[in-house]
Amino acid sequence: MTSNTLLTVAEIKKLQSGETFKGIFVVASLYQKSDKNGKPYYEMSVTDSTGTIDAKIWSDAAWFDRSGGDMAAPAVKMPEENIKNLVGKTLGIDGKTAEYRSQLQFNFNKLTLLNQDRFPAAQYLPRSPIAIGDLESRFEALVGACRPEVANLLRSIFSGTLWSSFRDWPAAVSHHHAYANGLLEHTLSVTDCAKSMAESFVRAGYDIDVDVVVAGALLHDLGKLESYKIGSVPEMTLEGAVLDHVAIGYSRFMELAEKANAPQNVKLQLAHILLSHHGLREYGSPVLPATPEALIVSSADELDFKIFCWQDSTKDLSEEQPISQWHTPTGRRFWKR
Repeated sequence: MTSNTLLTVAEIKKLQSGETFKGIFVVASLYQKSDKNGKPYYEMSVTDSTGTIDAKIWSDAAWFDRSGGDMAAPAVKMPEENIKNLVGKTLGIDGKTAEYRSQLQFNFNKLTLLNQDRFPAAQYLPRSPIAIGDLESRFEALVGACRPEVANLLRSIFSGTLWSSFRDWPAAVSHHHAYANGLLEHTLSVTDCAKSMAESFVRAGYDIDVDVVVAGALLHDLGKLESYKIGSVPEMTLEGAVLDHVAIGYSRFMELAEKANAPQNVKLQLAHILLSHHGLREYGSPVLPATPEALIVSSADELDFKIFCWQDSTKDLSEEQPISQWHTPTGRRFWKR
């Protein structure tokens, strides 16, 4: 594998069916499954600074271990037990594209575990494209524009180690803002959108508390701090899998709001926003949005998710192929127009 032949995820997504590729990526997830004949295969998701792709690894794939550090030494066959512990590790991958049900499929046929000191995962992982200083300035401006009782509550919650984590955390394991600083980027995007909608409705004569909208939007994903963990790649925690960030965020908020002596009315409104921000019970909200402020935050959250998915799905499309592959989380194909 030579440096001038390595492709990024973004470049691989532009390949045609039947083309081969090589690259260095970090393993985001790995699941063993069985095909219709009972033969084992793997589904692997890998990432680099340009994006993420999902691939199939069939039973005839070759697995090698070069983690010892001597790249001149011949690679040795990777033990089966090592394969199960590859999440978060950096791999050299040889693969080939194929067409399956009119969609481009990626197959990995040679996987080499690299020396993790020489090829650290952090070197290949994505971060928010927006500078962290700009994100922090936008956050403080939104908080500072709120009336004192709301601003003081927000500053009390977003302080110390909680703020340090919130600033650096991913917003998801996959699908949207699944990178360092992604949670803050997503939160600010939702809050800017929600504030604009709220102010528009106020101008139209509706009784909307804009400060509660801003605070609810800034707090809506508080539970993701305990639902995900960020090591070499974003991963879901046990708590995130069995409790979900909506319930975790509500519990954490109530605890912090009590310590901050938050006004009861403000605390109740914000708690409702946290519990209802996914909009529907089947999407994880135990209650439906029942106030205009909760409706606005829920709508802004869903819109930011879909706009991000549109951008991520269409950024590598050509003028000759302006329609994306089927996007399962949003249930549609996207048009680059």
